[in-house]
Amino acid sequence: MSEYNTIIYEPGPVTKIIHNEPKTHNLSSAEFEGEFIDAMKRFEKDRQAKVAVTLANGKHFCAGHDISFLSKKQTWKPGEKVEWAEDTWRFINDPRRLDAPLWDVTKPLVVGAQGATLAAGIHLLMLHDIVVMGENAFIGTAISRVSGAFGGLLQMWLGYRKAFELLNTGWNFSSQELYRLGAINKVVPDDEVVDAAVRYAEIMALMPLELLKLQKQSLKFGMNLAGAREQIWHNQETNTLIHCAPTEEEKQFYTIMKTEGMKAALDFRDKDFEKYGFNRNKATDI
Repeated sequence: MSEYNTIIYEPGPVTKIIHNEPKTHNLSSAEFEGEFIDAMKRFEKDRQAKVAVTLANGKHFCAGHDISFLSKKQTWKPGEKVEWAEDTWRFINDPRRLDAPLWDVTKPLVVGAQGATLAAGIHLLMLHDIVVMGENAFIGTAISRVSGAFGGLLQMWLGYRKAFELLNTGWNFSSQELYRLGAINKVVPDDEVVDAAVRYAEIMALMPLELLKLQKQSLKFGMNLAGAREQIWHNQETNTLIHCAPTEEEKQFYTIMKTEGMKAALDFRDKDFEKYGFNRNKATDI
């Protein structure tokens, strides 16, 4: 695949892979995921490429999956069976499509994130090796209030208690909080995200390629012994189970989306949490 619709690929010792769908807030679509992994394979094969930097054009790094398609594809009426059977969900949630290939990249991966990184976008963010975020950037899993969750994978970076808090409240976590937890490497002013991410990559590109790969392999070996690879697979199994047996809240959420629109559905999802200070557009204290 030499040309892409959703990304910009800039090869070199520091290779840049830029998600270029700002109008959709860089949703993680099937097309994007396919193109992104294809670009990663090109990066892996390129002997001149040492470090890849993932960036995104626009206000937000990644708004997660396009949840509006579920209101169109699924039958969410109470008592009716969902339209997509288990085999369809297992194909959609197969970790071999994005998570496992990204985890297995042997060279260093740096990411720079601005704005919101939501739901599935958090996978994309955290599966990199070096994470730089803007001072107003945040991650959020508010969708876990009604629908798919991706549980244990977050433990690797946030620890059990904070991962539990994130998933079971749907709150947004600021870049400063993530840095305090040791989940990311650096917080910089929003307009310096690209430069800071590229700086990390340029410094690492001064290292011999084989040392970079061996040192990453050694660290990943320890992570895998601690269960990281198994968690990647179990994570998607959880997603499949959730969608094959949707809650009444999930059915209502997508029914509202289908009949009244996205804003009404998000208001339904978040209204009971807003009285405690939740704001879907930024990080607030719980």
